[in-house]
Amino acid sequence: MVTPISRASSKKSGALDPAFLQEWADRNLAAWDALDAEAVADTCTDDVVWLDPSVPFPIRGRKELVKFINALATSYPDLKVTRVSEPIPSPVEQLGIARYTMTGTLTRNWPYTNMAATGQSMSVRCIDEWRFRDGLLAHNVTIYDCLYTARQLGIVPPPGSIGSKIMNRVQHIRARKLREQAACPACGYQKKHRH
Repeated sequence: MVTPISRASSKKSGALDPAFLQEWADRNLAAWDALDAEAVADTCTDDVVWLDPSVPFPIRGRKELVKFINALATSYPDLKVTRVSEPIPSPVEQLGIARYTMTGTLTRNWPYTNMAATGQSMSVRCIDEWRFRDGLLAHNVTIYDCLYTARQLGIVPPPGSIGSKIMNRVQHIRARKLREQAACPACGYQKKHRH
């Protein structure tokens, strides 16, 4: 059951009320602690948009958000979100910033990109940008260092390793093809040519 917190706006025009943000963030964190997808979704609008680097497209709506959180709980059964500091309310708009650490072990394939389970753990610092509407989260952007996370999880090989050298070689081949396909700024022609 969705229960918006009614006092999202502070007395300042457009500013996010710090007490509202704290109450909402506490409720949201409790839902994450329980890995309760429905409870997290209940803190969001019906048409919530959720952007996360681990998913190649925006998650739209509560139903898709529940699927995403359930996928996290399945792929990372020991997932833990730990707040680093209290959430920061915007003084001019319905926006809050949250800083936290996310830890977990990739024990099952990640369905959004078909990454294989590695049994490796991550501990990564994250920042969320929360936009609110009518006392509920309407838009979330999650930011973290994807390369660092992928290295911890064993998805990307360590620098200097044979795997890293192979990836670099493949990237150089791909870069050459991309340069050949790039449009000429002078005329838009797609292949190598001279003016």
